[in-house]
Amino acid sequence: MNTHPACWALAAALAIGVASPPAVAETEKKIVAPAGPSITKKVLSFGLAGVAFGQNLKDLTDAVGRLLDEDYKPLYAKTSPGVKMKQLDAALAEEKAAFTRSLVKYEGLTIDTSPLKAEHGQNTNEAKLLLTRKGATHHFFLIHGKLWKVITEQRLGEKEPAGASFGDAVQRLTKDLGAGRARPADPTKGLPFAEVDWRDSATHLRAMDRGPILGLAYEDLATLDNIVQLRAQKGPFK
Repeated sequence: MNTHPACWALAAALAIGVASPPAVAETEKKIVAPAGPSITKKVLSFGLAGVAFGQNLKDLTDAVGRLLDEDYKPLYAKTSPGVKMKQLDAALAEEKAAFTRSLVKYEGLTIDTSPLKAEHGQNTNEAKLLLTRKGATHHFFLIHGKLWKVITEQRLGEKEPAGASFGDAVQRLTKDLGAGRARPADPTKGLPFAEVDWRDSATHLRAMDRGPILGLAYEDLATLDNIVQLRAQKGPFK
């Protein structure tokens, strides 16, 4: 028996109608924005007394100088005036001078090929200083003359304070801050390393998996939210 064409059209329309909701639902799944960093109630701090976001180069240098003064106090307390005291004076002065000399301005022909090359712009009025103390290396990033990011690097290993592995370090951070947001490495999105991140009301913390090195990046949220506009204001570091 032949079926009228209109019946076929109605059947096809009903079939499409039944199939449509899953297709729409699938589309909706694809366009949902990824969740942001996990919010922690604990105040995030990079643990360097006197160092604060927003400091200019002089204020940052002075703050680091005071940190080094504190590091040397126990040594001075055990040293009598004389040759050894003068040697301590010279060693402290050299550490302060080394921090000042570590300034790198990301402009002109100064090209960064380090693992941190994705952490700054080029010819966007940005610079970095470096400090190594107490087994950790600290990178201080400035944009338009203001400190906005601190990255601390710590070695991982069985006997290292940061933990035996990245997973171990993340477990310790999770115990302290709560579960973080895990993100796989994706260089196309500015993520050269796998990360787990958190945020409080003012700071964004990213734990980066760099093999034997744990990278902890602390970023000022106000600056981070405006980073595209800030980097659009190109020019030499001032």
